[in-house]
Amino acid sequence: MRRQSKPGTINIGEHPACSIKKKPEGPRRNHRLRRIVPRGLLTLALLSLCAPSPAHCQPTYQANLAAASNRIASQQLPDGAILTDSTSIDPYFANYAAIGWLNDTRVNRIPAVEAWIKWYIAHLNWPDSEGLRGTVYNYSYDPATHVETSTGAYDSADANAATFLQLADALWNTNDPSAQALIKTTIGEYNLNLTGNVITGLQQPNGLVNAAPNYKVEYLMDNAEDWAGLQAFAHLASRVWNDTTAQNWYQAHASGIQSAIQSVLYIPATRLYYPYAGSTAPDMATFYPDAVAQLWPGLEGVVTPAQAKISYANFLNAWPGWTGLSFATESSPYPWCAISYAAYLAGDTPSINKYIATLHAKRVQLDPGEAGWFMRTNAALAALH
Repeated sequence: MRRQSKPGTINIGEHPACSIKKKPEGPRRNHRLRRIVPRGLLTLALLSLCAPSPAHCQPTYQANLAAASNRIASQQLPDGAILTDSTSIDPYFANYAAIGWLNDTRVNRIPAVEAWIKWYIAHLNWPDSEGLRGTVYNYSYDPATHVETSTGAYDSADANAATFLQLADALWNTNDPSAQALIKTTIGEYNLNLTGNVITGLQQPNGLVNAAPNYKVEYLMDNAEDWAGLQAFAHLASRVWNDTTAQNWYQAHASGIQSAIQSVLYIPATRLYYPYAGSTAPDMATFYPDAVAQLWPGLEGVVTPAQAKISYANFLNAWPGWTGLSFATESSPYPWCAISYAAYLAGDTPSINKYIATLHAKRVQLDPGEAGWFMRTNAALAALH
C-alpha cells in the first residue's frame, strides 16, 4: 500500500502494478560519494584535437567518439557487465557509459548496450538488505578468475535506478527493432516499474528523494537524475505499453521532484542551489558538490534552457579555469566530462575545445562513465558541424 500524502503533496511510495516477488537478499554497505577511479581508463592522448576551423572540427569530434566508444567496448565483459576499472563494476557509471555509447554511429553498439541492460536486470535485488526491491549493488571483479562478487552496497540507490531508466528510454528511442523488442518484451514493464519504485519509495513528503534507505540525504544531483529517470519511464509506459495510469503516476512523482528542487533547493536571491536539502548556502569556491552540482538541473532537463545557462554562467564565474582542470587535484583527479556537456547546452563551444585540448595535453584518463559523457558532447558538436 502507498503511504497517503499530506494535503498539497503527491502520494509517495510504490506503484501498485509492481507486485511483490521474493528473491534472496544480501548484505549492505553505506557509501554515497561519487568515487574517483584511477585505473583501467581511457587515454585521450590518442585523440585528435579540435582546430578552430569548423571544417576541421567535425572529423575530430568523430575521432573522439570512436576512441571513447572503443575504450568502453574494451571494458565490457562477456556477460555484458561494463567495468568501471579493472576490478569493479559500478552500475551508475556503466549506465552513463551505455547512454553515451548509443551515440556511436560508426559501429552499432546497440547489442552491447542490450547486453549491459540484461546484466543490470539479472542483478536486481529482491530485496536488498534495507528491504528495497529493484536496487543493484556494485560488484567487484577478479580478472584472474573472472568472478564477479557483490559488494553488498551501492553508492546511491536512487541514482542507479534513475540513470538506468534514462538508458532504457534512450535505447527505445533508437527505433532499433531488436532494442525495442528487448524493452517491450524481454525486460518488460514490470522490471522497469520496479526500478521506478526505487525512486518513489525513497521520495519524501517534501517531494525530494533520499539517496538510499540508510542514507537519508536529498542531493541536488541525485534529484535531478531522479526527475529525468521518472520522466523517462513515464514516456516508456505510454509509448510502449499504452499504460496511461503508470504514465500519470510517475509524471506526478516527477513533478513533485521538480517542484521541490525549485522550492526547497533553489535560492532566488543568488540564483544558486543548495547542494542538498538542509545544507548551508553553496560555497562556489568549493568545487564538489557545491559548484558542480549547480549544473545538474540543466544537464538533466529539469529547468528551462534559460535557467540552465544562468547556472552554467554562475559556475563559469566561479571556475573560469575549468577547461584547464583547475578543479582537479592529485588525490581527486576526476575530469568531470559532464561539464563539457553543460557547456554545449550553454553554447560555449570554445570552452569545450579548450577542455579537449587540456585532456590531450595532460594525458587525462577517463573511466567508461566519463567516456559516456565525452561521447555525448562530441556527438552533439559533430552534429552542429
